[in-house]
Amino acid sequence: MATYGNKITTPMGRIAFPYAFEKAKSLDPDKEGKYEVTLYIPKEDDISKLLEEINRVAKEAFGSRYIGQDKLKHPPIKDGDEKGTDHPAYGHWIVRGKSNSKPAVVKGDLSPLTEKEDLYGGCYGKLNLTPASYQIPSGWGITFYLNAVQKVKDGEKFAGTASSPEDMFEAFSGDTSMSMDDHF
Repeated sequence: MATYGNKITTPMGRIAFPYAFEKAKSLDPDKEGKYEVTLYIPKEDDISKLLEEINRVAKEAFGSRYIGQDKLKHPPIKDGDEKGTDHPAYGHWIVRGKSNSKPAVVKGDLSPLTEKEDLYGGCYGKLNLTPASYQIPSGWGITFYLNAVQKVKDGEKFAGTASSPEDMFEAFSGDTSMSMDDHF
């Protein structure tokens, strides 16, 4: 049986891979996806309340088997530096929350955020999460359930954002037919 922690709000970070309006596709074709949002929290920000709640839940659920978050097979908070210096998560903690139920999504003033396009990879926000233990045949650990997302402010979109065709191509005029010999 799972042990649930207290709801906790993260410090502000950069939102990545936001699936708050529809479920992400599952890697397993036999399973349904989940709502999920990843947050990159700068390492200089205080995440001690998150760590304390993880430790409390893990000790209650697993007792002496739990010897620290860094020893978990799938830690709920990951080190973004492991992604490399050119990755947006470098210098940040990576926190991801998931849920079968659609999370509340609000703006900084707590009014509902209703446009999917307004929540994007690169904007700034916070997550409200519930840490919980899990035990499956292949192991055990702690996960975060996603309760709510708050978009605090806009930010530069992460790479991979769609561009217009005018930004990607040069217009051709006249006869553009070519033979195979012209290409090789």
